[in-house]
Amino acid sequence: MTPIITKADVDAMKRILFARPRDRQVGDHPDFKVRPISEAWRLDRRMPAYKTAVANVAYIWRDSDAADRFGAMPAKFVERRCELRGAGLILPASAPVWATTGYTIWEEADAATVATGDPTAVAAWHVMAEIPALIRPDLWARVVTGFVERELAGRGAAVAWAIHALHGADDWIVKPHAHLIVTARHWRHDQRQGRRHPAWIGSWAAQKRLEFAWRRRSMITPRMF
Repeated sequence: MTPIITKADVDAMKRILFARPRDRQVGDHPDFKVRPISEAWRLDRRMPAYKTAVANVAYIWRDSDAADRFGAMPAKFVERRCELRGAGLILPASAPVWATTGYTIWEEADAATVATGDPTAVAAWHVMAEIPALIRPDLWARVVTGFVERELAGRGAAVAWAIHALHGADDWIVKPHAHLIVTARHWRHDQRQGRRHPAWIGSWAAQKRLEFAWRRRSMITPRMF
């Protein structure tokens, strides 16, 4: 007898196949994580980020004034602004002017994701990358933005970035790390707008490529600048 396979079964299998294996770095490799941004991502071994792209960008930018379809951002975002060591938006050189305005790209990514009717559909990806101790604080922004420009914006992606760190009397209270919000959907106003874009980091292989690229980038020394 042929088993009956439902759409829910197929979707569940896709999510299982897409799961990132538990292969955390050890030794000298900087920690690197990629989390999906969606309304209802629930999968073993994959921790979800905030539900919307807008909320994730507001979180890394420590901005409590923004709002998404669920409401205003928590006050705790701005209360942690002491950790913010740099932030910005990086786009391809040919990006239109409208793309630099506020949260436009992220609002449109969220709207396109809602329109799919699938609560597990991904609007964007939240990347967290440890900044190794060998990199001086005055080089953090150059290392991160150079990485984004080469590996993501250079391939057409829109990326919101931020660096968080907080030093106490004797040691780091918040160890230096970078956050990148990378749109998972075409963001230009053309016939492809809102469609899923798998080429940037929309697969496990692409995420591993990005992780290895960060390892190479973060092995720099001050003499290389």
